[in-house]
Amino acid sequence: MTALAQALLPLYRGYLRRLHEMVDRIGEDKVLREPIARDESRSLVRHESGFVLRFDVADSQSGETFEVHGARADDPVQREVRVGPIRFMLEPGNWEELPLRCVFAGKPPDEDVAALAELLHGWAVLAANGGFATSGEDAVAGGGGWTGRLHSAAVRVEGGEVIAALDLGTCPPGAFGPLGDAFAAFVLERSPLERVVIGGPKREDS
Repeated sequence: MTALAQALLPLYRGYLRRLHEMVDRIGEDKVLREPIARDESRSLVRHESGFVLRFDVADSQSGETFEVHGARADDPVQREVRVGPIRFMLEPGNWEELPLRCVFAGKPPDEDVAALAELLHGWAVLAANGGFATSGEDAVAGGGGWTGRLHSAAVRVEGGEVIAALDLGTCPPGAFGPLGDAFAAFVLERSPLERVVIGGPKREDS
């Protein structure tokens, strides 16, 4: 497991703890883990971010769905991790509502900002399709019935920064290893990044 993934591990484990508490409330014999939403015609329902709508848990008997939310932010193991030339600043947060902000050093060309947003969205699409489900020591796809998938990601450009609101679902922290490597490769050919901030206060418009 990379240093970045290791630092984020408490946020992931905090979310899993909340999931298991919800499972206990519903009952093991009734619970559905991370079901996808379908409409009356059985077509997939999309989240507002464009990703397939996936609930945390549902009651198979009543059809009621549940989303878990941390009452307080979980603390990362450390507050700063370097991946190549990039400084990742880690702040308290919740795995199911995790902000991510990429801050460029100086004013980048619009095409570089758009390229970084595309990179981040592409990583999220891969994560939503289980691309990192077996990444790292705490991968969950092989046990407990969890999918190891990201649930949604809203990526946007704001004031020259690339910002994302991530619901990482049961996607394990190992997914951040490839993302850190991709960011490090990005700055070799594109504009430099001053820092990447993960966690912190959730923006009201996220």
